Amino acid sequence: MEQRNDVHFAIESNMKLGIFSRLTAGYLALLFLLAASSMYAIIRLHQFGAGSLQNLVTDMKIFDYEKKVVDSILSQRRYEQKYILTKDAALYRQFLTEKESFHRHLALMDQIANTPLKQEALRKIRAHYQHYEHLVDSEVGHLKEDRPYSGNWYKEEKTRASEAVLEQLENLEDYTYADTAAGMEYASQAGTSVWRVAIYSFLITFLFAIVLSFLITRSITNPLMSLVKRTREISTGVFRGDLNISSPPEVSELAHAFNAMCNKLQAAERTKSDFFSMISHELRTPLTTVKEGTNLLLEHVGGPISEKQETLLSIMSSETNRLIDLVNLILDLSKIEAGMMTYSFEEGSIVSLVEQATMEITPYVAAKKIELKKLTDGTPPPCRIDSERILIVLRNLIGNAVKFTPEGGRITISTRHLSGEIAVSVSDTGAGIPLETLPTVFDKFKGENQKQGTGLGLAIVKHTITAHGGRVWAESKPGEGSTFTFTLPC
Repeated sequence: MEQRNDVHFAIESNMKLGIFSRLTAGYLALLFLLAASSMYAIIRLHQFGAGSLQNLVTDMKIFDYEKKVVDSILSQRRYEQKYILTKDAALYRQFLTEKESFHRHLALMDQIANTPLKQEALRKIRAHYQHYEHLVDSEVGHLKEDRPYSGNWYKEEKTRASEAVLEQLENLEDYTYADTAAGMEYASQAGTSVWRVAIYSFLITFLFAIVLSFLITRSITNPLMSLVKRTREISTGVFRGDLNISSPPEVSELAHAFNAMCNKLQAAERTKSDFFSMISHELRTPLTTVKEGTNLLLEHVGGPISEKQETLLSIMSSETNRLIDLVNLILDLSKIEAGMMTYSFEEGSIVSLVEQATMEITPYVAAKKIELKKLTDGTPPPCRIDSERILIVLRNLIGNAVKFTPEGGRITISTRHLSGEIAVSVSDTGAGIPLETLPTVFDKFKGENQKQGTGLGLAIVKHTITAHGGRVWAESKPGEGSTFTFTLPC
């Protein structure tokens, strides 16, 4: 399969122009445009004498239509403003009548516009007017459905759009005046306009040269920028070998090698994840057996034990629980990264989950003599969440805060309702996180402090919050503590 892809890639590369060929073709195209523009100027000069009268008639029509279009847009502004205030259907019908008149006369001008400047002005008029139409239709829709909206914003936007239409109409009028004056002057002195035609032809050719140069340059730089972007993704652990860009053969060959590298990195990452998952599965059963056996011995099922034996068994039970928790964390993270983690979203209260998480950790907090404060801004609304997963997030964040806060310290858990989301922050007065490690604090095996944890808890926190459509980040100043905040849409 890989050999077939290589053959297909080689065929595609041979069919595309290289960088040198593209530049050569571009220069030849420019020379062709220069020759074509010169011929065009000669032909136009020959045709202008016969067409000057027709052009003059056309310009007079454009003046007439332009005046009617100006009157129409001003009338529309009056009628729609009155309709917004009074909701009188008759005013809205008058607005629609003027709207039809506007489109009719604009279409007539489109048919007779005889210069690129006029056509460009008409294109801009239509674009600005379409924006104005959209604003009016949207505002009328709000009024008819009795939905709240920002009237001042609509008024300002409609004013800007209508003024833009009027401005382009003025430009169109200026272009028409200029064409009329030029036509009348050429009718009396045709020879004096030769140099003007030559200049216009040169300007058009110059614009084409700029556009052509831009396209050739972009066909080279855009693929390179795509490669740069994908390289940055690799630095964040994203190994996607699906880079498919249309580019010169030289860059295509580089992209092909890049995809091959990404596929190999992705395979290595998958092998590593599968290894951790397999080891975790293999460890969980014997660890559970050891845990149950230790508990039975502690309960004196096998007979009486000495105080020293009980101490050793308690240590074994604690360490076994720690290993089981680690195995469960690795399995959860493997499921998340494989896209196999399922979530059960239901309406739930963040405040009640905070209460439950803090109640569970109260003995640990009391043992370290830590002050635990909970702040709630108003009554946050319920959100669609997986309560069990969010509870795990809270346990991780609060547990980390307790773990890294010294005796006599303080932990603050604040819940506040922002615009369209709920934010929960967990702040501590611990040693803080070094600035150089703060950007990677949510990466797996690079947690807040590897000496006191596995570095998996915060990675699971990030994946869980992202799956809920939220955001999570950390703020810290060494020596002043840390603050972990996550938001959930609601």
